[in-house]
Amino acid sequence: MVTLTADVTKGIKDMTQKLIKTGMYKSQSEIVRDAIRQLAYKYKIDTAPSIEEVREILDRAAKKSGKSLAKTVREIRDEE
Repeated sequence: MVTLTADVTKGIKDMTQKLIKTGMYKSQSEIVRDAIRQLAYKYKIDTAPSIEEVREILDRAAKKSGKSLAKTVREIRDEE
């Protein structure tokens, strides 16, 4: 992991402390990572597909294969 340094206002620092105290986050780093992920998702910068895109791909794959996703998952589980 690399270190990223940022100057923030006292208000933002106070907000991070409140988020940590509530138990929502364990550290300021975790808060910053989550905030950046959310911004990347919002502005479609992230290269990882969204859950909606994954669902669309799975639906298209199911239509092409002629099997439902549930049936395919059961078949894969049975192989193990």
